[in-house]
Amino acid sequence: MQFPKISWRNEARFHLTCYHATYILFSLRILFNDFVYVVANSYIQGDSVNITKSSKSSKLACFLRAACATGLLASALGVANAASYPSRPVTIVVPFAAGGGSDIVARLVAQQLNDEYQQPFIVENKPGGSTQIATRFVINAPADGYTLLLASTSVVNNAYLYKNLNYDAARSLRPVIGLVDVPAFLVAGANVPAKNVKDFLAAAGPLSNSNRLSFGSAGTASTLHLAGEWFNQVAGLKGVHIPYKGSGPAVVALASGDVDYSFENLAPAQAQIASQRVRLLAIAGPTRFPTLPDVPTLKDFGLPATDMASWFVLMAPTATPDGVVDQLNASVNRILSKPEIQKRFLELGLIPTGGTPQQLADRMRADSEKWISIIKAGHVTVDQ
Repeated sequence: MQFPKISWRNEARFHLTCYHATYILFSLRILFNDFVYVVANSYIQGDSVNITKSSKSSKLACFLRAACATGLLASALGVANAASYPSRPVTIVVPFAAGGGSDIVARLVAQQLNDEYQQPFIVENKPGGSTQIATRFVINAPADGYTLLLASTSVVNNAYLYKNLNYDAARSLRPVIGLVDVPAFLVAGANVPAKNVKDFLAAAGPLSNSNRLSFGSAGTASTLHLAGEWFNQVAGLKGVHIPYKGSGPAVVALASGDVDYSFENLAPAQAQIASQRVRLLAIAGPTRFPTLPDVPTLKDFGLPATDMASWFVLMAPTATPDGVVDQLNASVNRILSKPEIQKRFLELGLIPTGGTPQQLADRMRADSEKWISIIKAGHVTVDQ
């Protein structure tokens, strides 16, 4: 439901046409019964309402009363929208191609929401532009909760990497809920015969000093690339970055000896790890992965416990009603708490997160600062 347009005049008076007054009064009468209706009606008479400069005190009083009435209406409409939400199909826009990790997460959550609401939650893939195409699409969609974005870490990094973005994601999108963390693991290839991080650093040092050390990633400015840059910085290495078009080719290059090490998500590297063509050395995070208790953290070898995990989260246009956001948040938290969902995500190398919208906002802010500091220190740039 759209609110009627209310204009603020230059001469500092609040003007409501007869249509606006009738609309508000009718809505108030239905939603708040006659008590609020009588109060509002006592201040709205004739074809328009004008609060002029004739009396500062009366102007302020009338403004506050009108604002209160309009605010109550907006609040009630938000509650009403949430109570009936969703009444038609909801689209979850994924900024990557079908079949990848983000797509799997989106479809799993969408199916659970389908079951809960008996309404279709449709996954629509809009890859390209380093997630900019999908992000821009959702920003420009109606803020009614029927178009959502499955956002990745790129939603915070792109603002710094790309100087010509025609949108401000921080202002145009609001956090709904964290879905999963995607941990980054240090993986060594055939060129560096190391069974643990200590051995790896001992073997990598001479290669680094002779400028023969290289590391691969899923692409320039990907979080896995940034994890590699961070590792170079904290471990004192000078590894040369070799970007690939996705994690699949990067893992193959590592197994073939084309690069010496890389940071990888678990799922794309599992087959090569199982065949022992690459070696899983450590997780870049504060704690061990739940299903891999024998894989240490980098902290166990004296390196910082900085979390290099990327994430997938759910976001909506900024003006989406609070009631709708809170309802979605509660539903997805319930989904993420289901044992079968947690088990499935862990099998994919993902850690379910959940939490409140504010917790997600705080996390995104902190991660933005972390990634930007790595980008600056590593002089990471992208083609504009």
